[in-house]
Amino acid sequence: MTKPLPMLNKQSISIPLNKSKLTKGLIGSLLFVLTSLWILLYQPTVSNPIFNNPLLKYGAAVSGFLFFGFGVIYFSRKLAGKKPGLIIDDEGLFDNASAAAVGRIPWMNIIRVVTTQAMNQQFLVIVVNNPEHYINEQHNAIKKKGMIYNFKHLGSPIAIAAGGLKCNLRELLEILDAGLVAHRMAVV
Repeated sequence: MTKPLPMLNKQSISIPLNKSKLTKGLIGSLLFVLTSLWILLYQPTVSNPIFNNPLLKYGAAVSGFLFFGFGVIYFSRKLAGKKPGLIIDDEGLFDNASAAAVGRIPWMNIIRVVTTQAMNQQFLVIVVNNPEHYINEQHNAIKKKGMIYNFKHLGSPIAIAAGGLKCNLRELLEILDAGLVAHRMAVV
C-alpha cells in the first residue's frame, strides 16, 4: 500500500483541453473533407499528367475524406465533451487528451515523463514500464496503429500533444516529476 502524494494533498489537478486548438483542428479537418468531396464530385483537371491521373486523384480524395473525416469526429467529440484533458492525482494520471486516450495510468507504471518534438509540435510522452499492456487494451484498430507508431518512434504508446492542453508545459512537467518522486518515496 502506498502513501498519498504530499504534493497533491489528496486533491486532483485537472488540466483542461485547449478548446481553441480543437476548434482550429475541426475547421481544418472540415476544409480538407470539403476539398476531398469537391475533387470527388467535380473531377477537376490539371495540366500536370501525374496529378491528373484519375487513380491518384481519386485515391487521394478518398483518403483525405476518410482521414480528415475521422478528424472531424475526433475534434467534435473533444469539443462537446466536458472531461478535462489530463487529471493528476495520488493514483497517477488520467489521460483524456491524446488521440488514443488510455484513461488511468498509475504512478507505478510510469518510468518517466519527457517532451519531444514531432511534426512541428511538442508532445508529452508518458514512458511506461508495460507499453504492450496499453497497446493491447486499445480495441480501436486505428488508435492501436497510432499507439504502435508512437511506441516505435517516441518510445511509448502514450503521447499527448502539448498544444491540446491548456497549460504551461514546463509547469506541467514539474508537477508530473514531483508526482513521480513523491510516489517513489511513498513506496519505499
